[in-house]
Amino acid sequence: MISKKFYDKKVAFIGSGNMAEAIISGFVKYDIINRANIVCNDISQERLQFISHKYAVSVQQDKTKALENADIIFLAIKPQQFNFVLEEYSKDISKAKLIVTIAAGVSTEFVEKKLSKKSVVIRVMPNTPALVGKGAIAVCGGANATKENISDIADMFSVIGRVVCVEEKLMNAITAVSGSGPAYVFYFSEIMRNVAENLGIPSDIAKALVYQTIYGSGKMLIESGLDDVVLRKNVTSPGGTTEKAMEEFINSNFSEIVSSALTKAKKRAEEL
Repeated sequence: MISKKFYDKKVAFIGSGNMAEAIISGFVKYDIINRANIVCNDISQERLQFISHKYAVSVQQDKTKALENADIIFLAIKPQQFNFVLEEYSKDISKAKLIVTIAAGVSTEFVEKKLSKKSVVIRVMPNTPALVGKGAIAVCGGANATKENISDIADMFSVIGRVVCVEEKLMNAITAVSGSGPAYVFYFSEIMRNVAENLGIPSDIAKALVYQTIYGSGKMLIESGLDDVVLRKNVTSPGGTTEKAMEEFINSNFSEIVSSALTKAKKRAEEL
């Protein structure tokens, strides 16, 4: 059962982009937070109008006013904006009981150093499927975060996907794997769809087949009880069409390409 212990808390979102929207939609849909207590801030007035209209939450373009009396603050801004926001509004942010960050590469230690020494900081790495309630979400706590703090935030985020609690040292690698992961899947889908069309399949049919193949395969990974290696081998009959395709992937060092890509993504998270 999802906890309602924060239902009456005042929550502020600094940044109201897609990921913030995913979180807000879950909170509103499952009554995690009273929508009357949610305040959203963003540099785009157009974005705030959209959020206000769609979710019936309060919006405020002035950060100071948005942060006023907030119990929980979600920092849903780009990594490059953190230094300015934390320095400019450190006193306002430090007053919150919980501070949740969802930016790649921004450590809890970095946030804590900019705020009060007593600030409780939780770091979360969600991904975009959270927008449809199917996110992969990693959670860790800063120096002042208790197990209860981490558990509470994990519980809150469980409404938009599957949550794992980890040590912070894993977060940059997780950013490379699941944080950026949807883009890899979408890119593979794009390639498969384009090739399907080049092979003579009409675009609408190619799209339907590729999308359903990816969706069904993901569902099998989650629900079949079998791991990816077993499922792959089950599809790959000796001497068949799948085996021929797999040989091409292997001979082209596909695994090394993926390894290099994820390693570079992790390194970029560390740089941020």
